[in-house]
Amino acid sequence: MDRVCIALILLFALADVSVAQVVSFSTVASDALPTDESSARQWLLNTNTGTGDELPLSFTGGTRSVPLALGLSIVVPGAGQAYNRQWIKGALMLATDVALISGYSVWRTRGRNGEDAFRAVAHADWKPDQYAMWLNDYADFLVADHGAVVTAPDAVIPSGVDFSNPENWNVETTVVVTEFFEQIRAIESQMFHPETGASFSHRLPFFGEQQYYELIGKYFQFAPGWSDYASWKDSNGFTISIDPERSDGNGEKINVTDSFYDYASDHAHSQTLLRRASRVSAFLFVNHVLAAADAAVFSKLHNDRIAARLTVVPVEDGKISAAATLRIRF
Repeated sequence: MDRVCIALILLFALADVSVAQVVSFSTVASDALPTDESSARQWLLNTNTGTGDELPLSFTGGTRSVPLALGLSIVVPGAGQAYNRQWIKGALMLATDVALISGYSVWRTRGRNGEDAFRAVAHADWKPDQYAMWLNDYADFLVADHGAVVTAPDAVIPSGVDFSNPENWNVETTVVVTEFFEQIRAIESQMFHPETGASFSHRLPFFGEQQYYELIGKYFQFAPGWSDYASWKDSNGFTISIDPERSDGNGEKINVTDSFYDYASDHAHSQTLLRRASRVSAFLFVNHVLAAADAAVFSKLHNDRIAARLTVVPVEDGKISAAATLRIRF
């Protein structure tokens, strides 16, 4: 038994030594040893003083395919680990992948649903024609009260265009809307804020662009386009609502309505969910790569380990002897 233990210690302790040899154990009575290779392996396991957890791997003696282990874990993290008989690690990697996929699916679905919702709100409650009417009046306000020079012509509101239902637009309607937005952008390029003197920082993106849905709930200059924005003109002329950037003593924008802020919040929330989904997709990729690399490395390490084989050989006087072949491979 001592020699069996020594052989097993050599099996794992000499993994960096290139050697191949046969170790013969003490000759014992034939009834004390197994008579075939399969039972001999089990006999070696039963007589080992250690846990034996590592022995089945050594006893298999067969090599494993590194490309196969890598490919399995690229497709399904944990599959390559299962191929390497690393069951716990494989289960953990598979569970991680399932959790990441679930998180990605939930956050992406919620983010896309949020996008659909805030776009529907934008179509219903932010009105390009109302914004254009305010912009025309705002240009007059700057000329009359602040000495501005505005050369851009007034934007002409197109008739018969339903901005709340762009799905029903035809090509001609789309062309009309594009020209209308170009008129709006020309006026914006000459506008400024009376309180600061700063020019408008942004131009209205064309209808339906990603930036269109973002900016109308981000910059106060677009607040007059919301349906609940207060009237900026009465029988006496312009009201304080003509300037959406007007602030009170605390710096609050007194003319900006709840619709603007609610929309901004909903838009930001949906984009946060989509960014989370995007980050999770990156983690998914990393998990597949790491699982594949791990499976390939441990498959190679398995092939590089000492391989052990136990056989029984006859000796004189009707007795048999156990012989262990140790092979160290790089």
